[in-house]
Amino acid sequence: MSLLLSDRVVFDDGEGGWDVTRGWVRSRGALIEATGRFDPQDRSAVADLPQNRDAELLDFGGRLISPAFVNAHTHLALGFLRGAAGLASASGNMVLQGFFRVEERLTPADVRAFSRMGAYESLLHGVGWVWDHYYHGEEVAEALLEVGLGGVVAPTLQDVSGPGHNDSQQQLDATVRIAEATRFSERGVFAAVGPHATDTVSTDLWGRAAETADRLDLPLHAHLAQSIEEVRLSHQLTASGPVSWLLAEGLLESSPVNVLAHCLFVSQEELAQLEPARDHPAYCPCSQLLFGFPARPDRWEEHGLGWVVATDCSASNDSFNVQKELRFVAGQRTAGVSWSAAEDDFVASGGLERAEKLWQVRGEAFTRLGPAAEPQRLLDRVWRLPGSLHPGARAGVLEPGALANIAVWDIDHPAFWPATDVLQGLAMGDTTQALHALFVAGRVVGEAGDFHRSLVMSVDYAEARDEASRRLRDLLT
Repeated sequence: MSLLLSDRVVFDDGEGGWDVTRGWVRSRGALIEATGRFDPQDRSAVADLPQNRDAELLDFGGRLISPAFVNAHTHLALGFLRGAAGLASASGNMVLQGFFRVEERLTPADVRAFSRMGAYESLLHGVGWVWDHYYHGEEVAEALLEVGLGGVVAPTLQDVSGPGHNDSQQQLDATVRIAEATRFSERGVFAAVGPHATDTVSTDLWGRAAETADRLDLPLHAHLAQSIEEVRLSHQLTASGPVSWLLAEGLLESSPVNVLAHCLFVSQEELAQLEPARDHPAYCPCSQLLFGFPARPDRWEEHGLGWVVATDCSASNDSFNVQKELRFVAGQRTAGVSWSAAEDDFVASGGLERAEKLWQVRGEAFTRLGPAAEPQRLLDRVWRLPGSLHPGARAGVLEPGALANIAVWDIDHPAFWPATDVLQGLAMGDTTQALHALFVAGRVVGEAGDFHRSLVMSVDYAEARDEASRRLRDLLT
């Protein structure tokens, strides 16, 4: 049992926002057991409270304690293709033209080794929980345990095409095993059901996936409407788009929660038919900039859909740092102005009147998309909301019953200084180098005060890196 204490703790304010105050967090096992607030004069009395007397006291002084980040859609193993986006995605489908060809050669041991590397990188960025979707899902889950990262693992299901098309039943069985194994859940690792996408999964398999999600009360985690090839095939087979097909077949209705990655080709009519309490788009702005185009989360908001922010994989993004995605979300407010008719008019003819019109268009765009870029709402996309999407677990908040996934930040670090608004700093800054300590499912990761160096200089990391490097050399020869 541990008792974390600080002058700055980020708590849910009960009104959809966040409050930074003096407080304490007590964890037992994988979960937060209790929290509280204190006045300055009562600081020394916190540890003497009857319920806290047996806990190990960890007083972090003025350092900031927050929930660890949640990355709501990623593929940890694909870090071995870091930098591949520029090779395969510029003018075509990165998944079909690039990923599938290499992924067909991956062994289960490759996936485990590569996933360990992605897990280490995630921890270094303050991520405590990932929603991973990949082949050989049990190997991903094992990698999480070995490194100490929590997550929700969706073994990839395919039967129409793709590297896993001959392995669907085995991966569906693996999903059940992950869901039912307490050795995973007690370390903060859980299962989701993972049909890959509508162009690689048949109606039958999608139906079996939905039934499994319903029976085991698991979320369904899938890619949806992510490529023009997916849309073309859907219209060819069903005379409708991917979302309309799923809705017509009732394939989104039985799962308790649906995490739907990308949603690039979704019409207003289709958005109106999604269920806000159940269907949650995952926005991966850096990745979408390279393999497709950025989605419009403001349109999702118009229909009340609770969307989350994620990295996708480092093959299309080059990073597992979910914090940096938040600046791209904020940048959506004005990015479109550069390609507007008003910009074309000004560049063609110049003049004050056209300049004023261009600035007016910028102001209108900023106002329209502004609410999504407020720091407290940005943080909600990588804390509370994605941490609430699994029926069997909770993360992204410092509350009793939630996983004890906790980040401690050195706000005097140059990456955080001057820390006049710590929530603004976390939402719009690049503060991962200021990470002082990290706890995942109640377990300390690395060494407090020497967090980054202690991980990358550890024997475990060296062994994981060497194996992954050897396997990558073998894969590429």
